[in-house]
Amino acid sequence: MKRLAKSALFILLLLVMLTACSSGKDAAETSSPPSTPENEAAKNTASDNKEKNEEPNKTQSFKGENFSFSYPSTWKDAELNIPQVIAAFVNPNPQGAFVDNLNVVIEESSATPEEAANAAVQGLTNGDGGPLIQDFKKLNYIDVPKKAAGILESEYTHGETNAQVILTQYFASNGNELYTLSISYSKTAYDNGGKASVQNIMDSFEIVKVSNQVEDANANAGSNVEGLTEKNLFAEIMAYVIPIEIEDGALDEVTYNYFVQHYELFPALTPKAQKKAKAEVDPNITSRHLNKNLSPYLDQMIEVSGYVVDIIEDEVEEGITLAEIHIIDDNDNSIIGFYAHSTGDILQDDYVTMRGVPATFYSFENVSGGTTNSVLIGVSTLEKTE
Repeated sequence: MKRLAKSALFILLLLVMLTACSSGKDAAETSSPPSTPENEAAKNTASDNKEKNEEPNKTQSFKGENFSFSYPSTWKDAELNIPQVIAAFVNPNPQGAFVDNLNVVIEESSATPEEAANAAVQGLTNGDGGPLIQDFKKLNYIDVPKKAAGILESEYTHGETNAQVILTQYFASNGNELYTLSISYSKTAYDNGGKASVQNIMDSFEIVKVSNQVEDANANAGSNVEGLTEKNLFAEIMAYVIPIEIEDGALDEVTYNYFVQHYELFPALTPKAQKKAKAEVDPNITSRHLNKNLSPYLDQMIEVSGYVVDIIEDEVEEGITLAEIHIIDDNDNSIIGFYAHSTGDILQDDYVTMRGVPATFYSFENVSGGTTNSVLIGVSTLEKTE
């Protein structure tokens, strides 16, 4: 419990640092403070206050190594550059002096969500929030057993702006790690669309036990593929799926080897991996090139964007989620991608961008009674872009 208390204190200090962004806005316009995490976050939130107000129904997906969630599309990365902070976003156009924000912290802990919530309440009640968090009051705690999670709702007065703040913390555990998602809104913003936004963010939060995928797949692989390793897992999934989807179909050895050599990109879940995947893309390759002759591109990363025609997601083996995404791209060509991860809040008719490697051609009967020719790709990154 001592470790939990220390971790909770760190989260509280982080919360203080982010709430300090609001008071730093005015100062950032008149002086040039040193480059610290606090000032960097303040600088990010002070930009372009003439933009349109936040559209709460539009979201952007964030995918971490073992988790994913969606947040308002107008919010910006706080760029705190703190290793313990896995993600942090701020509203650049707040409804007042306080800057709405969220952050995600992951720690090694076997604590339950309720224990973590109690530790947070105790710390903030005892003044661990410092002068910026005053008159802290716990409002409610909601147990979410289906997700091994809990929701702590609190309010406090921001010390410098005197703004009332609603703090919602979503605690989730996978047994070995504790995930803490902290979302702070001014009460004004919370009562004017913020509450729905908070609920959407929490509903989208998902932990994926990526570290257990290889172990679980090997334990259940007798009926499918054998000899799975972390490096060949996605290659073997694609080699298994293609003959099922396409009669006499097979994964080309060139593509198989690319998947193995770049296994950390399939899927690319960390910011580092996603950056590497983007760097692998050849921007000169379009679906028009693929339809003309696929062979030269079987080991090339491509990028395609378009509207989702159909999307199916299923747990094909215990611990392995596989999604099939069919899009019509900007060249009016059909692309079908297989993505070994949850697709989050992406739905039919959403506009998405996929990066991946073409594997084969794919033909299927369409609703008009004809045949649609498509390119099948193994997907590295998938994101909603509109």
